[in-house]
Amino acid sequence: MSRLVVAPLAALLLTGCVVQEERDAPATTRPPPGAVREVPLRVVEQGPRTLAFVPVSIEGEGPFMFALDTGASTSVVDDDVADRAGLELTGERRSVSGILGTGQVPVARADRWEVGGVPIAPGEVTVVDLAPPEGGGGIQGLLGSDVLSDYGSVTVDYDAGVLQLPAS
Repeated sequence: MSRLVVAPLAALLLTGCVVQEERDAPATTRPPPGAVREVPLRVVEQGPRTLAFVPVSIEGEGPFMFALDTGASTSVVDDDVADRAGLELTGERRSVSGILGTGQVPVARADRWEVGGVPIAPGEVTVVDLAPPEGGGGIQGLLGSDVLSDYGSVTVDYDAGVLQLPAS
């Protein structure tokens, strides 16, 4: 009779040990809901304008200083940055318009890029000669709504100097 009680009891204890070991194992699952990743944000005030810059690495090169531009429907890379990162042009050209005018610009594919260490999904970028703005500063690209919308919601904290992206 005692064997009949001991065997199931031992099995139950061993099962509990396995479950405990799994709980103590390092977490390799997704972050909890509501978790965020913070990206350093450099805020530059030029007269009445305020620009927010984030570090973007492309194909292992950089980081390059990209301005956050929620009004841009597509992300833009300066032609010098595209050359340095070795981006290959797709052969497609897109129409763009901005304060400097309208024109057709080449499109390139960015397979491996990130903003402040947070991966960005592979995608296309337009390649433009971004002349330094008056007063210097040198924008090397624009991170547009095509990328930012992938995160669902973002927080730009100008006072703390961080861009908050949901952890995925």
